[in-house]
Amino acid sequence: MTNNVDSADLVEVRCKVMRLDDYCEANNSHADFVKCDVEGAELFVFQGAEKFLAKDTPVVFTEMLRKWCAKYKYHPNDIIAFFKCLGYDCYVPRMGRLAPCATVTDATVETNFLFLHHSKHKQLISDMAE
Repeated sequence: MTNNVDSADLVEVRCKVMRLDDYCEANNSHADFVKCDVEGAELFVFQGAEKFLAKDTPVVFTEMLRKWCAKYKYHPNDIIAFFKCLGYDCYVPRMGRLAPCATVTDATVETNFLFLHHSKHKQLISDMAE
């Protein structure tokens, strides 16, 4: 999709891909937890899983780095906004607790984020949030 490492000797590999929504529908799959780390293409993964995320409301653990997102012409705050529309809030793990993260700024040092659905994960948020 993009040359993340700006390498001149990059080798293009073509492969079949499937949206997570299509996979889950075809296989009647469900999940309570999702980890996503695809070097900047996270927003596209989540967009392809919107029905699944809305239906199953799993805990989502993902990496978001501004430098990787920029390669795909979006900002981590676009992911936060996407999840907000699905009823999720963003948190960062901090000292064994969860700190709310409404936006990613230039001052944000965290790279790992949790998205928790405000009603389904209400107890977890109550137990773990700062």
